[in-house]
Order: sequence, then C-alpha cells, then structure tokens
Amino acid sequence: MKLNSVSIRNILSIRYNPTEKPQLSPVTSKNFNETQTDPSGLKTKTLLKNALKNKLKTSNEPIAVSLSSGIDSTLCLSLLREIFPDRELIGICGVFENGFDESKQASKIAKKFNAKFKTVKMPSIYQTMPKLISITKKPKWNTYTHIIAKEAKKYSDIYVAGDGADELFGGYTFRYSKFLDLCKPKSSWKTKVKNYLECHNRDWVTDQKLIFGKNISFEWNDVFNYFKPYFSNNLHPLQQVMLADFNGKLLYDFIPTSKSICNYYHLNGISPFVNNSVIKFGLSLNLNEKYDEKIQKGKLILRKIASQMNTKHIDEKRGFSPELWFDWKQNGKKIFEKYIFDKDCKIIQKGLINSKWISKSFETIENDGSVRYLTRLTSILALEVWYRTFISKEMNVDEKLK
Repeated sequence: MKLNSVSIRNILSIRYNPTEKPQLSPVTSKNFNETQTDPSGLKTKTLLKNALKNKLKTSNEPIAVSLSSGIDSTLCLSLLREIFPDRELIGICGVFENGFDESKQASKIAKKFNAKFKTVKMPSIYQTMPKLISITKKPKWNTYTHIIAKEAKKYSDIYVAGDGADELFGGYTFRYSKFLDLCKPKSSWKTKVKNYLECHNRDWVTDQKLIFGKNISFEWNDVFNYFKPYFSNNLHPLQQVMLADFNGKLLYDFIPTSKSICNYYHLNGISPFVNNSVIKFGLSLNLNEKYDEKIQKGKLILRKIASQMNTKHIDEKRGFSPELWFDWKQNGKKIFEKYIFDKDCKIIQKGLINSKWISKSFETIENDGSVRYLTRLTSILALEVWYRTFISKEMNVDEKLK
C-alpha cells in the first residue's frame, strides 16, 4: 500500500477523498428536474418494495436488518414484512456506553413486525481502532457499525440497511436550515461552498492549514473546487446541497464504507434507497415533498409512507453514534498520548502532521471542550494507526489499544 498525500489531506478535511472512482455514478444538476410528484407516497413505496424484492427473490433465508429507531431502518423492516409475511427477520441495534439508547424503541418496532431482536454493545472506538481501520484500509474511524454487521452474520448472509435515504429524500434537516440562513440571494458559488462546509464544521477546524506537516500541501481553494459543480448552477439552494450530499459523502464515504463492511463479513448488503430506479425517482421528486422549510421537517414522503403503515419511529436523527467525549475521557485520551506524543510517532516523523498544532489542539480540548478539535485529533490518531498497520506494518489489526 502506498501513501497518498492528497487522500490524507482530503480525509482530514472533508472526511472522504473525491479523487477516487466512486462505486455509483455521480449525478448532475439535470437529475434534479422536479418532474416527479407523489402526493400519496404510493410510487415511492412501490419502488422501494421492488428494490427489495429484486434483490431477495431468489432466496428464502432469514434477513438481518440494521435497526435503529429512526425512520429509514424502521421503514426497511416494515416493507420487508409486507413483502415477506412469513420470512424470518432479525433486527439488530447497537448501543454505545453512555450514548443515546435506541434499543427500547427499536425492540418495540421489531415486535410490531414480528421480527427477532438483538442488541449489541458497541465497544470503544479508540480501543478497537486497528480493527476499524482494517475494514476500509483507510485512515477512517467511522466503520464502528461493523459490529452490527458482525452480529448479523450470525443469523444470515443478507444484511439490509437504510443508506441513502437522507441524501435522496431530504434527511439532513439540521443542516438545511443553517445553510439557508447563511445564504444570500446572489451568493457566489464559492460563498455557497463555504456555507456548505460550515454546515459540516466537525470535519475541519478554523486553523485547518496548520494541521499538516511539510509533506502535505493544503490550500482551501483546492477543496472548494471539488464542490464548484454542485453550487454553480441554477438549482434551488437546497437542491444544490442535496447534489453535494449525494456526490460527496454518500458516494465516497457511506456507500464504500458499507460495502467494505459487508465484504469483510461476506454479507450481501442491501439498501433499497440506492437502487437505480429509486435514485432516479427520488432525485427528481418535487422539493416540497422532501422538506418543509417552515416546520424544518425532512423526508416528508417517507414519513407519509410510515404513517400509512402505522410505523412509529423517533423523530430526531440519531443512528448508531458513539458518545465521543465519554469514550475520549475513558479511553481515547491516554491512547492518543501513548501513540501521538511518543517520540516514534510515524505521522510526525514523516512530515504528514504538524506536532505543534497537535500540542495546541490537545490543550484546546482540555481547556475549551471543543468537539471539532476532538474529532480532528481522533482522525489523526486513526491516521497514525493506519500508518502503523498498513505502511510500517508494526500493528496487528486485532490489537486492542490501551
């Protein structure tokens, strides 16, 4: 494996590397032509059911479902039960220590749709970082859902999740309102890109340029240019955001990460939302059937389908997310100090990361409790673990850090 400085720069700035070849074809502004409408939700529901049927029609084995208590996974389970009244379904929910526990609501959802239910305890992302890194072979730590997939493998070779629903049907409501507040009627494409990145400000920090050592070049304009095609068109500002979301984190982060996890455990990973017909329809769906700006509600068409199916879910967006501060205090801080403040720290030795910035940022976390700097330092630890695992090859992927 070779060291790619552009990939490292991008992963530490926007969380993915858009110079790679995506597994799905990128879309353009032409895909958002708003030619579709679905006031009853029937078209969308039919397309989602067909997407599941086409992937599952040749087998009768059990189906494992990644089941939080949110609308995406809940809808997947309810549609599966409607398609397969007698098939064995297993809902699997992950719970992080001291994190938001969705398992109580998820268990009720599983019971309603006559599915078995399993809860798995999610381990520390810091202690298990070599395993997380080994899934994608990249310096990324957002592969903790592999624990859900690992549990799923005990019951089935089929694993269903809700990837893509947010990007297609307007699920990032917590960012939409902020973006609209920042935008002005005649904002330039570059201003819109800056506003968009401000809505993802846990992926970078204000002194981003100082993170990198002498062997990684960083200029914000290089990053801005990745997003230029998404904001230099005549789409509605929110459609521009959805275009950037689809062609960004979905294509280059979420889909390849999920695929890597499924490949690792030899699972047939399925999401009805990334079916070609669903994508084509969802992108061209009228904007007001995705997001209501007044009440700041998204995924309106999915909510309609869920309501018709009498499917109850939590309203706010959660998903399986670690309680990062708790994990940092319990495990991460001492692990970070051990590997990054060590005289043999590889990423500092090789001029990839600036040691002065690390020391200053560590103090920022200690004194100010900045979650932005915490996520950056977590990503830098991931880079060091990646280097030791795949470049210097001195760390075992199953090693537990402490």
